[in-house]
Amino acid sequence: MPREFANSTVYTVQPNDTLGKIALDHQVSLDELVAANAGLINDPGLIQSGWELIIPGALTGTRRGAPPSGDGVTSYTVEANDTLAALATRWGTTLDAIVELNGIANPSLIFIGQRIRRPGAGGTLPVPEAAGAALASTSALLTARQSQLAFSRLPLDIPPANVTGGYREDYGGYLHRGIDIGGVAVGTPIFAPAPGIVAVHAPGDGWGDGSFGICVVLDHPGTPWWTIYAHMSGSTRTSGETVQVGDVLGEVGFTGKVVSAGPGGAHLHWQLSSHSGFPPGFEYIANPLDFLLLG
Repeated sequence: MPREFANSTVYTVQPNDTLGKIALDHQVSLDELVAANAGLINDPGLIQSGWELIIPGALTGTRRGAPPSGDGVTSYTVEANDTLAALATRWGTTLDAIVELNGIANPSLIFIGQRIRRPGAGGTLPVPEAAGAALASTSALLTARQSQLAFSRLPLDIPPANVTGGYREDYGGYLHRGIDIGGVAVGTPIFAPAPGIVAVHAPGDGWGDGSFGICVVLDHPGTPWWTIYAHMSGSTRTSGETVQVGDVLGEVGFTGKVVSAGPGGAHLHWQLSSHSGFPPGFEYIANPLDFLLLG
């Protein structure tokens, strides 16, 4: 049965369901249902019990557009001993304003070198009513799923690596869909932060658009989540094998779409998605740092 989260509806596929039946039950067209779940549904005749489908018509306001660029919004690089609460006091704004602007679910998790957006001089930024409801919906959905997955380590050690790109950071009109971790040499091992089943992908194999280069996707059984480890220089893993926490997935590289294209741009792109396909939008994605165990 569907679960309601404010303006959003997520339906869990039941045995003997068909997309046609689900579309009819929710009074949407089949084409709309397929489009809303692009990346998860590759063949409308093949769906699996347990999949969580976004029901179109409930999506208004849930896709996050570009972040505010006016009203004095600027970028700040986190330094040693920074906390979000201290930054809020220093900037004359509120912790909630920083958290909302940057899509941070756990305000305790920031790292040296991480770039975050600073609210304008006026403190809190105006949030349209629809956007506020959408953020509440996303938060409720995240809370419902979050307890099912936890990372007991980072895929790279910080330090010597550092966060070079934050979740939902503005990359020139494009909101970043994961965490970038860099500052280490090409060939540095990348470790599994949680158990999973491996799928190895490379440009030209039909997965995604090639922008992630050589990458490993981990299916985390028993959870609705997959994680992506992109821009690798290579991986010796084989699709279908199981890895445990701390197992090496591959090596840091700069394959795929990386700026700069040479070794200076080498980094790991770490992304968390609610389906195994190439994630098209934020309704399928969460901040992996929000799933990191503390202590």
